[in-house]
Amino acid sequence: MARRRGDDVPVEEDPLADEQPDAEEEEGEGEDLFGDNMMNDYRPHPELDRYDADLIDDDEHAPMDVRDRLAAERAMAERDRRAGRRGEPRSPTPPGTPAFRTRIAAGLEASPTGSSAGGSEPSEAGATSARKRRRTAAGFSEAGGDGDPDDEDVPESYYDLTHERLSEGAEVEKRLDSKIRTNFQQFLLKFTAEGHTVPKYPDLLRKMAEEHQPHLDVKFTDLQQWSAQLALWVSDFPVQILPILNETLMLEASRKFQTYARLAEMGENELRVAVHSFPIKEPIRELCTRHISKLIHVNGVATKRSGVFNQVRRLWLRCAKCNFQKGPFEVAEEKDLRPGSCIECQSKGPWRVDRQRTIYQNYQKISLQESPSSVEPGKMPRSKEVILTGDMVDTVRPGDELNLTGIYRCLYDAATNARTCFPVYRTDIQAVHITRKGDLKLIQISDDQQQQILELAKSPNIRERFIGSMAPSIYGMWHVKSSIALSIMGGQQKICAGKHRIRGDINTLIVGDPGLAKSQFLKYVEQTFPRAVYTTGKGASAVGLTAAVTRDEQGGFCLEGGAMVLADDGICLIDEFDKMNDQDRTSLHEAMEQQSISISKAGIVATLQARCAVVAVANPTEGRYDPQRTFSQNVNLSDPILSRFDMLCVLRDESDPVQDERLADHVICSHIRSHPEANAEERNKKPKVQQKASYLEPIDQDLLKKYIVYARQRVFPKMTTVDGEKLASFYAEMRAEAFRSGGAPMTARHMDSLVRLAEANARLELRQHVNSKDIDNAIAMMLESFIQSQKHQVAEELRKKFRRYIASAAP
Repeated sequence: MARRRGDDVPVEEDPLADEQPDAEEEEGEGEDLFGDNMMNDYRPHPELDRYDADLIDDDEHAPMDVRDRLAAERAMAERDRRAGRRGEPRSPTPPGTPAFRTRIAAGLEASPTGSSAGGSEPSEAGATSARKRRRTAAGFSEAGGDGDPDDEDVPESYYDLTHERLSEGAEVEKRLDSKIRTNFQQFLLKFTAEGHTVPKYPDLLRKMAEEHQPHLDVKFTDLQQWSAQLALWVSDFPVQILPILNETLMLEASRKFQTYARLAEMGENELRVAVHSFPIKEPIRELCTRHISKLIHVNGVATKRSGVFNQVRRLWLRCAKCNFQKGPFEVAEEKDLRPGSCIECQSKGPWRVDRQRTIYQNYQKISLQESPSSVEPGKMPRSKEVILTGDMVDTVRPGDELNLTGIYRCLYDAATNARTCFPVYRTDIQAVHITRKGDLKLIQISDDQQQQILELAKSPNIRERFIGSMAPSIYGMWHVKSSIALSIMGGQQKICAGKHRIRGDINTLIVGDPGLAKSQFLKYVEQTFPRAVYTTGKGASAVGLTAAVTRDEQGGFCLEGGAMVLADDGICLIDEFDKMNDQDRTSLHEAMEQQSISISKAGIVATLQARCAVVAVANPTEGRYDPQRTFSQNVNLSDPILSRFDMLCVLRDESDPVQDERLADHVICSHIRSHPEANAEERNKKPKVQQKASYLEPIDQDLLKKYIVYARQRVFPKMTTVDGEKLASFYAEMRAEAFRSGGAPMTARHMDSLVRLAEANARLELRQHVNSKDIDNAIAMMLESFIQSQKHQVAEELRKKFRRYIASAAP
């Protein structure tokens, strides 16, 4: 039973020092603070009212800020740890409050799920709290240890959301808020994917800390398997639920990794949960009112990108009269900011922004347009504005094809309302997770796939199999397939001492009669290569291929990239190249050799990168290629543009009964296999040519795509002094023949082309060095291109004269 201070019990013998009072007895016989003898508590006790003067501090001290207080609390925690004390449990701070987050950052508060659910003794709770303080004071390593065992033993009933209801409103009630935090924390600790025995997300958390990333990728289907109710709330109420998940992630990361604890102490106390793989995909044109404030999944092409701005996320204010600080205020477009009165001087303003303590975040806008392939016939593609924040800024370039998961928001638009005098709201998408298609650096190759690729590269006929796998539905045309294969692989870019850059991409021009699948080759490359842009010469102007200056929404001038800018680090495919105007074709000169585009319009002087290979297709001027005429007479292209192509391919539709019969058999079998209702036997039907023992089976197309990505990411062939004399003598002889017989021009650029072709041959076989076989193959490719551009009689003479080069390159 509690005793009053007036009782004759010495302080040393107070029973409260050793044992806790019985809760029920205290409840029944509570102390009456307002009794008749209340003033006895305040009567003087001369024998007790004695104080040591050395322990009394009456000096004036400067006020402590939060940082000094945290340092003092850490020092006291360290003192308690050394003394081995088991102090009383600290009164819990409500989760979600700024004080709670500050204590988390200081390492002085444990997770709300770390304590027992009830019924535990206070001494046990105190011991647990002391253990956590000791562990936090000692500090975690950067790759932090495992979570506290108490966190993993929370009963499921304490975070089960099955029978919970989320009330419609701006805020989630505190009880449900705490339950959601516990549920997501247990998800991060315990969720195990199907077919695995180890929890999935502790490793991802550790990887996030190692790479110092401010976000954690969470798969939506994982949330569904863990808690269907939580997944439903994330999809229907992302504005309310995602901030709760973000704070919970920050709590968990700051407990395990000191890096995030320091960030939280500085105020950057929010990591981002990037939810992806949302199963319902919506076209941009079908977004409507039923999607507002819900999670959506769209895909499209980024067309425009704004600059990077600083957006206020957490605002601190100072009173302009007394300089007293007030804040922080969470800033959002849908919330009004009302600072109220100053606590110090009671004035209601004016206020000024404390720019040093205010926290900003990166902010950028992009325009996401429907993919051209997904637009219905006769309709124009629609676009939607997307907001990127934080680490997502500058991860997207115009021309990237995106898979976007975000929140469809409805915002008040004052400008539109003033113009139309009608309450109109604009909509945009707040990005949550972005995946770029076609970026070689982002494509991941698993260990099993890497093993398959390396085994494939060891086969002796890998070059022939790789070339034969180019457009396997097209019969023959070995030279064209070889040219496209080498263009896909490309050479090695080099920077000279004088800062001059030598391109590594290989440009190819295909000229031929109608009906020889020239455009089909381009479509195949577009589908196979990760980053390819397809355009036609008649439908593309000079600015459409290079860059255009347009006006933005505010009336200022901005740059928009054309097809070659969008194909940066990829391949630009141009169909009907001969139909372009001469002025438009001239604009490609700089882009094809220097691989840059210079703009000087409307006060904008800029240089854009266009580091891409060009594969162009053209038709002869008279409809069919005449072998009795020179190449320049058959094709209406100037010598400057022809000299920028590394390889020329001429396709002639000649009558050959044996080849025609094989081609017909190939086409018929292709139709039988591709029928939507074909059975297993029909799908395995092969032409007579493929039934021979000498036939090389093409590589599976999915494996072929991974092979291309692996080669371009990790193989960088180096040219040595092998057979340098052979290259020099070959170039000298070719130059002499070019001036003697006409045909395609041979310039010094073609010497660079020989080196690029040799490097592409080495990369095709995943070799880091160029050998003599690669040089022989490069010479054979260049020689075949030159011979095909000559008259028929001259071509036959050249084949006999340069037979030794062709024979040395034979497989």
